[in-house]
Amino acid sequence: MSRFSRVFHLFGWGSVIGLLLLGLVEVWLHTDDFMYRYRSVFAAGRAMGKLHYLKSQNPTLLVLGNSRIDNGFIPQILLEGGAADVSGFNMGMPGANASILYGVVKRLANDGNLGTKGIRTVLIGLDEHLLQAEDSLGYGVFYSDPAWLWRNHDWRGMLAHSIRLWGFSANLKQLREPGKALGFFQASFINTEPIGGGAAMYLGYRAGFGGLQDAGQIRRQQESFDAPPDGVQIDALFATVALLRQYGVQVAVVYPPLLNRELLYLTPQLPAARPYIAVAERLNAQGVPQLTLEAGTQRNPEMFINSGHLNDYGAQYHSRLLARQLRVIWPSLFVKEEGA
Repeated sequence: MSRFSRVFHLFGWGSVIGLLLLGLVEVWLHTDDFMYRYRSVFAAGRAMGKLHYLKSQNPTLLVLGNSRIDNGFIPQILLEGGAADVSGFNMGMPGANASILYGVVKRLANDGNLGTKGIRTVLIGLDEHLLQAEDSLGYGVFYSDPAWLWRNHDWRGMLAHSIRLWGFSANLKQLREPGKALGFFQASFINTEPIGGGAAMYLGYRAGFGGLQDAGQIRRQQESFDAPPDGVQIDALFATVALLRQYGVQVAVVYPPLLNRELLYLTPQLPAARPYIAVAERLNAQGVPQLTLEAGTQRNPEMFINSGHLNDYGAQYHSRLLARQLRVIWPSLFVKEEGA
């Protein structure tokens, strides 16, 4: 009896075929195609849809961040009245941390999307959650930079990035929910865009509605806002700034508005703010502009879907506030050619 025959006799054809299918799925997970196909099902997939569009369009202005950026700033308003050849894109990724943003920027650098012929200005939306190590939506499996994981001895992250069926298993388990399973089935046969529209519809921006917010994620943002920042995430933030500058990209930081409080970067009187103030001071020392939007004023509840996220009305209002500051720090975005 040959070796293969003994394997089949021991495990049976069903087990062998099952292992082959798992192997094929694992290989598929190592391509961008899987996440792009299921961009309407998984948050990591929606991010892949954004990344595909971003890499094909090479906008002049890129806005990076988490959910507070995703539904906070509208590219068309940010660049309203700008030069004809200038465009913008919102690459907000709900639940993302600074390491994930570094991985995305590293991809863009490797693919030649940064610099004079591509993305020339980057705005990073910075809140406390961006500097936390949590990655409950599985972005790290697909967007982490392997060299970064190795440098920081993140062996679990390396394993999840290498064995993606295991690394993304917690998110794949969501397919046990009937609604998720139906969406997955539909996306398998029909080109389906995420709720709120595909990347091209609103240039990455998605209007904030309560039904689109993950309740657990919102709760963690609110409960852990005064937790100390993770050292690796701080390093990732500054590595992202350094990488962008290496390609001649101008970088600024914006502090997104909250309804009932200010971000800890802006409240030095609070003891929990000390490590965040240190991050702000380090950004200042490196000459990174830091933009605030009516900090210290009473905010209108009608502009928010919850205490930490803007609705569409709030996004329009704060995008116009931000646009005024962009005109000051990056006037070249708004200089029109003669006769235009």
